[in-house]
Amino acid sequence: MLTQTEAQIYLADLRGVTRWDGVRSLHTFNFNGYQSEGRDPFGQLLAFNEETIEAGKCLGISTEKPVDILLIPTVGGLELTDSAGESVFVGAGETFSFLAFPESNLTVHNPYPSETIQYLQIRLRPQFSENDLNEPPLKSFSLAQENVLVPVYDHSAGNASGYIGRYGGRQEDVFMLKNSETGLFCYIIQGAFEVQNRLLEKGDALSLKNTEEVGFEALSNEAIILLIEVGQGS
Repeated sequence: MLTQTEAQIYLADLRGVTRWDGVRSLHTFNFNGYQSEGRDPFGQLLAFNEETIEAGKCLGISTEKPVDILLIPTVGGLELTDSAGESVFVGAGETFSFLAFPESNLTVHNPYPSETIQYLQIRLRPQFSENDLNEPPLKSFSLAQENVLVPVYDHSAGNASGYIGRYGGRQEDVFMLKNSETGLFCYIIQGAFEVQNRLLEKGDALSLKNTEEVGFEALSNEAIILLIEVGQGS
């Protein structure tokens, strides 16, 4: 018997928003004080935030339980510091992933004197593996080549992987899921796409379950899409 694909659209304009001094965080899923019907986590994908920090400002990272965090700068770069004063700079074309604990004292700083930065903070349910010890937290990727997906995250123990691609107008592609027990989360970083016959614009997202492949088409030039294949189990 055929299984019907389950799909849910998350419109950018309906995201939750939290503001601090010089900081704005937009929440695709329920996060901290933002709780809304239909915004539950997507399997092991717990949170997906677009965060903007003005020049000279910072944002602390806190969690009540251990969680895998992936940071992807989309405008400018960020500086991540810990309580010991150790810091790492994550720039354009880079990602930084790490396991955060409740006792972790981490802060994202905007290192620029006059520019605003923007990045994605993605949280996933942790899946521990010995291979994690061999994985470098800071990884690089390139969007120089158009119309291809490039890997930005891989966590085989948790059935989670991420890909990003820059596409020209009317260019099409198909993503094949690796595992029948995973789902796909699609997020539009720039431009517009049609994903599985659904129009998505900047900041919009789409989750899909019970599907083996996902087709998409860029509807604008320089369009950028992020795909996260993620396990649906607990």
